[in-house]
Amino acid sequence: MAKRKKRPWLDASVVRNARARDGEKARERRERERAFREKCPERFVEEEKERESERERDARARDGDFKASTSGRGGRRNDREGADGRRKGHKGDGSPDDSFSTDPRTFPTHATFQTREGLSNDALEWRRSRVEAVTKDIAMCARHKQLRRACRAFVQLIEDGMVPSSYTYASLLNAYVNTGSMDGAEALMERMSEVGCAPNVVAYTTMLKGYMLVADVDAAWRLLEGMKHPVAPDIRAVNTYIRVCVRCGSLTMARRAFERVRDWDIVPDETTHRLMGRLLAQGLRCDELKSLIKSVKKNEHLRWTLDPSFGHCQFWCAGKCERGANCRFYHDPSIEQVDASARETDVNDMLAHLYVNHAHATAMSGDVKQCFKSLAKAAESFAQDDDGNAAGLKDRDERAELFRQTSRDELKREMKRIKAFAERLKNGEQKAPNLDEHFARSLIFSSQILQPPERGSTSSEEEVSAVREHLYSALKDTMGMSDSERKVKRAIRKVISEDGTIRFDRMFSHRLKKDERELNLEVAAGNGDWAVAQAATDDSSDWISLELRHDRVYSIFSRAVFSGASNFAAMGGDAAYVMRRYIAPGSVSNVFVNFPEPPHHSGDAAADNSLALLNKEFFRDIHAGLKEKGGLVIFSDNHRYMQSLARMLAGMDLFSSRDADVTSREPAELYETIDGVRLYQGIPGPLAGHRVHEQSYFDRFWENGRHVDRYFLSVGKVA
Repeated sequence: MAKRKKRPWLDASVVRNARARDGEKARERRERERAFREKCPERFVEEEKERESERERDARARDGDFKASTSGRGGRRNDREGADGRRKGHKGDGSPDDSFSTDPRTFPTHATFQTREGLSNDALEWRRSRVEAVTKDIAMCARHKQLRRACRAFVQLIEDGMVPSSYTYASLLNAYVNTGSMDGAEALMERMSEVGCAPNVVAYTTMLKGYMLVADVDAAWRLLEGMKHPVAPDIRAVNTYIRVCVRCGSLTMARRAFERVRDWDIVPDETTHRLMGRLLAQGLRCDELKSLIKSVKKNEHLRWTLDPSFGHCQFWCAGKCERGANCRFYHDPSIEQVDASARETDVNDMLAHLYVNHAHATAMSGDVKQCFKSLAKAAESFAQDDDGNAAGLKDRDERAELFRQTSRDELKREMKRIKAFAERLKNGEQKAPNLDEHFARSLIFSSQILQPPERGSTSSEEEVSAVREHLYSALKDTMGMSDSERKVKRAIRKVISEDGTIRFDRMFSHRLKKDERELNLEVAAGNGDWAVAQAATDDSSDWISLELRHDRVYSIFSRAVFSGASNFAAMGGDAAYVMRRYIAPGSVSNVFVNFPEPPHHSGDAAADNSLALLNKEFFRDIHAGLKEKGGLVIFSDNHRYMQSLARMLAGMDLFSSRDADVTSREPAELYETIDGVRLYQGIPGPLAGHRVHEQSYFDRFWENGRHVDRYFLSVGKVA
């Protein structure tokens, strides 16, 4: 049926009947699964065990007991790699599956679709049930990042004479994406077309998610632009693409999609506006952001739902329309909706985010008056939400609500931070920010996850020149720096030496005095809260926060500006690539990693993840970059993952455990020894390089989720 065509036959009873039919189909599907399980119980033994133990394993992974009694208490004080990834990473546990090829081009061929020819109804039903069951197995492997197991199940299905469905392909595609194997995902998309299984919008959105994880905005745009009828872009695909742009800091590419939504018959929603607001703020486009807010408040983006000429939406008349602003029919505002409170909350949250972003951009630009106005508007949006809409959220998913509440708390923290900075400027307690000085100390390398160069290789003169030009262009394109800042360009030229490595003595001008100062580097730094607090506490040392995602790099940069610290700098890029290519040997005093992301959150040793940062190659690069007697400190709430890292470090003979203390400055007496490496329980103190305890965003998030145990490794470089 053509878009916006009236459907006079659709009323509330039809809606109820449609939902009843959906329920009946779900029951029939469950019955088919039950029948297949009864016929072939042996195929589901492992799945049942997996389901029974999944919660228990997740609990052990984060909140497992710290068995000090068994180990002692007390004592002394992301270019590409082959076909499957951009970076070498965690590749499972050495099981037989590790030798199985994950290249889709090696998979056996199959028929385009399952025919009835020569099959009884029972046989056809059995095949359908079998495909559904294997599809669920593959989906579970995708969630656990078990790519090889997923591929083995897929190949076995074909070898048994079955025909994978589009859902089977979509589940396998998700396994490639979740493990960062975008080359394999692209090959699988090509295979789908070859066998006549046309990718649907879910497959395209999954691919966009993958390009977001590897920050490949150009590939994401080619994919989005290539979506044609009957699989045209929808709002979810557009939002996923703009998220890619946010990760890369590409306002120009995001604008391109935002301006095309009308051509695609799409209406921007709350998520779209929130993402665009973030990018405009990062680019210091204060006037554009202000215009966006006005447009949203006037509902200028709505096309059909406010126009009665498009006919009444019968789902809306029945009490709830899932399509929201992208419905092609009129939404009568006089009809009460079941989810009205939740929708109003989403709108208020969006406006609060937009106003806070505007306040942030105006504060960075030194416009204190406008900053206070935007903060007041943000507070009004929160007040409207808190007054009457909390009750409408009770039916939301618990995890989604936890994430939403944590995001709101973080936004309120951001408001306090911006307000405190603006008040210091207003009262003359702090000088207006000189952005040039901070730009000159900010190095924004590529957000893409690339295969690091060969260890010991050097950069050519042309490559060094290209790096300098990229760093300058990145500040203009993603951070709002004026094109006329030649002073910054000269500073960048001095910071990047002739061999392509970073000269930290040029980055921090006080180092030219030849005084001996520690240089501390935090990798995977998140929003930079921790390193900023350390720099404020210890001004005799220099601190750098290195983060992959550009939106977080900008948060780090703003913290440097607001603090006014001259001993702190922000860096953006893939830590594995930066450590090997740009960090000169013996130039860093300490490296800190706070709350690293494990290959899989369940702690599954069989998980594949080419995006995993902490591996032996990265630890070798850290060892090379550290000064003599330099240290590495890793802090996390994931006991099992920390145990695996301790074993990895123990097997390398590059580091040895150091004495440590906790935040109370008491010796860290609770630890377990893993192959000679101590894994401490508690929060690290000054001996481990943590001058002051400062909660990061991840620390607060997991604490809200009741993950309160903490563990850390403190090791020193062995020459």
